[in-house]
Amino acid sequence: MYATKVKDLMTKEIVSVSLNDSIEKVAQQMVDNQIGSILVHEDNTLFGIITKRDILEKVILTCQDPCEVKASDVATKKLITISSEETIRDVLILMHKHKVKRILVKYPDDDGLAGIITTYDLVAAFNSLELRSSP
Repeated sequence: MYATKVKDLMTKEIVSVSLNDSIEKVAQQMVDNQIGSILVHEDNTLFGIITKRDILEKVILTCQDPCEVKASDVATKKLITISSEETIRDVLILMHKHKVKRILVKYPDDDGLAGIITTYDLVAAFNSLELRSSP
């Protein structure tokens, strides 16, 4: 399992919002798509990522109005990435090293965004493997 390529487990469908979208819209997109994070872009350039935790810590706990705060104000700009050709072992090492639950996946040849891999993807894969090997 640890030798499985990232491209075989990653989520390819990326949900994103624009820099100027409100956090209320961001949160609604996350709920509608049943996801815990969303990418932020400007035109076709990736700007950052927003997680549910970011919204809680940077908006709710600071008593800001989610309808007034913009995605650009909350997005984490330092993005952790991995090549789609790397292994699940490499993902686990990166997640632990950077204390993150999601990593953006890039194509190895053109550095374009291929998808995202999350702890949910990893747990689902390990669970599936466990169910198949159970008597």
